[in-house]
Amino acid sequence: MLNPLVTLAAVAGLTLALLAVVMEGTGVTGTLGAWLAVLGAAAALVGVVLLAGVRLGRGMQRLVAVTAVLASGLTAVAAWFLMQNILAALMAFVCLAIPFVASGRFYSRKVHTV
Repeated sequence: MLNPLVTLAAVAGLTLALLAVVMEGTGVTGTLGAWLAVLGAAAALVGVVLLAGVRLGRGMQRLVAVTAVLASGLTAVAAWFLMQNILAALMAFVCLAIPFVASGRFYSRKVHTV
């Protein structure tokens, strides 16, 4: 149940980062920092999708998880500096949720009762 929520948060984060780049009045329109936030949000989204939907070996899974945590965490910090608070909150949530997605403990499974 957590995987779709984290994926949705990463998609929303990428959307907000793109809006910050192109929308007038944000104060960061077209700046390098805004483009770096887009790059970080896209990297986090790719990492979440790979972890949630593709079977990876243990080493590759760890590499993708660490990279996605770094991307989302640094994007949250960048968004905070760019005064994009909603984007910062979304990326912080994604950063904190990625280890749970990578562990596979929150996959939908049938519960058997006796």
